[in-house]
Amino acid sequence: MADGAQLERAFAGATVHDIFNLLSVAILFPLEVISHYLYHLTNAMLPDSVGDGEKWEGPIKKIVSPFAGRVLKANKDVIKDIATGKVENCDAYYPVLCLDGIEDYKHCASKCDTDVGEEVGVDCGRVGLITCDKDSGECPGFFQNGASLNDDYISGGVCLVLSLFLLFVCLMALVNVLQRGLAGMSTRIIYKATNVNGLIGIVIGAAITILVQSSSITTSVLTPFVGLGVIQLEQMLPLTLGANIGTTITGLLAAMVSDNVDALQVALCHLFFNISGIVIWYPIPIMRRIPLRGARALGRATRRSRLVPPIYIIVVFFVIP
Repeated sequence: MADGAQLERAFAGATVHDIFNLLSVAILFPLEVISHYLYHLTNAMLPDSVGDGEKWEGPIKKIVSPFAGRVLKANKDVIKDIATGKVENCDAYYPVLCLDGIEDYKHCASKCDTDVGEEVGVDCGRVGLITCDKDSGECPGFFQNGASLNDDYISGGVCLVLSLFLLFVCLMALVNVLQRGLAGMSTRIIYKATNVNGLIGIVIGAAITILVQSSSITTSVLTPFVGLGVIQLEQMLPLTLGANIGTTITGLLAAMVSDNVDALQVALCHLFFNISGIVIWYPIPIMRRIPLRGARALGRATRRSRLVPPIYIIVVFFVIP
């Protein structure tokens, strides 16, 4: 922005989110070290049927796994056996062998009972990096009887390329939808959000971020409005705080796909860290003015010197972490 006043307002709008996060870390990190309140709070919210470090099946994984299992299913025993020194490398699992040439879990992936003298190729099969599904008994599309280690490498590479391609297509489709439909809708919502209570603004900010799955999109849309003076900094703050909550949904969704309860606990810690920060810095007006004044001070410094933004980025995003 060439106009100094616009640059000052825009940089203040862009950094009020950072100031809030830094202040929250300054308060909550020592508190967590001393009391472990986030750990105890989130630990109490974990599923009762799952112990510490044990596995659980999230709702999203229940939906996705049957489809993914028809394409590729990784053999986790390979990593475990190599890590514990049971085998030296993956060569011990090849070539893949299915009894009687039948490709299903019973004939390919069922384990031998060495205590009763069962042998591979006679009483049980052998699978490599790709295995069959125990529940359904079926083998995935990329499973092949007689496959070598190189064959499984190629299968894994093909799946990786396909997944990256599908991810790219989905992201492009999301951007296209946002450009054509949500941009105007988000603008109208933002205009209305400037005239509502701060708590409602937090809810709107969270809803927009959940919709686009990125707090960066929310703040990027808001910053030019602040620079142009359409939205005041006081009106942007609750929207960015809502974006802080909305962005934790991504972590929660990822945790629901994971099969480890620790991932769910980390995602819950992220959520309650942001909620705790909001409780500290937003409801009380005198506390709310601290991040606002900090952001305005950075905005004024930027107007005096254009070196402030790059220095700020280096210090906050590279030096401090």
